Amino acid sequence: MDTITHSLLGAVVVRAVFPAGKSTHALTDRQRMLAGAVAGAFPDIDYVMSWVDPMVYLTLWHRSITHSFIVLPFWALLVGVTLAFIFHRRDEWRFVSLLAAFAVVSHILGDLVTVYGTQILAPLSGWRASIGTTFVIDPWFTLIVLVGVVAGIRKQGSTVPVISLAVLGAYLVFQANLRQQALAIAGAHMGQGNAADVHLAALPQPFSPFNWKIIASRGDRYDVTYVNLAGGYRNAGEGEGFWARVKRTYRSPDDLAWTRYYRFGEDALAAGRISRLWGNSQLDYFRRFAGFPVLYRVDVKGPKTCVWFTDLRYVLPYMTPPFRYGLCRAGDGSTWQLNRLRGG
Repeated sequence: MDTITHSLLGAVVVRAVFPAGKSTHALTDRQRMLAGAVAGAFPDIDYVMSWVDPMVYLTLWHRSITHSFIVLPFWALLVGVTLAFIFHRRDEWRFVSLLAAFAVVSHILGDLVTVYGTQILAPLSGWRASIGTTFVIDPWFTLIVLVGVVAGIRKQGSTVPVISLAVLGAYLVFQANLRQQALAIAGAHMGQGNAADVHLAALPQPFSPFNWKIIASRGDRYDVTYVNLAGGYRNAGEGEGFWARVKRTYRSPDDLAWTRYYRFGEDALAAGRISRLWGNSQLDYFRRFAGFPVLYRVDVKGPKTCVWFTDLRYVLPYMTPPFRYGLCRAGDGSTWQLNRLRGG
């Protein structure tokens, strides 16, 4: 989830659970919401690690120790004590730390509903938990939370913030139901949805909660389609503009277009060489991260060769994938070196 939405969610959670009118603590509602907003955004401070090593950050450090339930008490105490000093309420550090704890929990839960995965047990375990119902930027999710924040600032009482959280919960249940529908489509496509070598995935997409990407994989083969579970965009038109093309991509469940990908490309002779490159130790972190790794492309410019990989989870229609890593060498006999593909 984006950091702004996390901040709003932290504020509305604190406003709903700890209204000033029902508390003996001296902090005003706005101070409490500010504490929730700061603590709600705090776990994304792990972004500074991207300055050290972008690849290790994306594949190992992001959503790790700052997003962990194990370390949560420490982060809550750190944020709570700091804000108590800023508010000139040093005697309230315990209460502000409690507010911060609820806001940090809201951040962790907000990331759990996305596809990326969150290391909720770090540093004890690197396992990434993911519910996968919500796209990382969801305007409906943000709007529901924003209503609760605005009401919390302008009005006394916690009724609207509580209703906002209840509506948000219902929205997530609705998205979970849509995900099950998309998974059913994937299972029907494969014919043997419970086969041991079959992996089915339904990934939320941008622009609408009804937009889903379906991946049905068996071995090194991926079948991919894009569906709009509301029946497709019937008025997408024939234009070539970005939005028209995107709308035509997300089709009705009864009119799907499946595309087949192979992990190491369609060329059987080259696939063996590419698979050996994929096993190169320099790609260890990316291999651990990628849910559906696939050959992105091979670039040959004179003696220089680059072999690029991406993750199908983050390939969106008519957009450049954010995660593209590979190996390059200056010529035959030279050493392969890890690179990240930037630009087009």
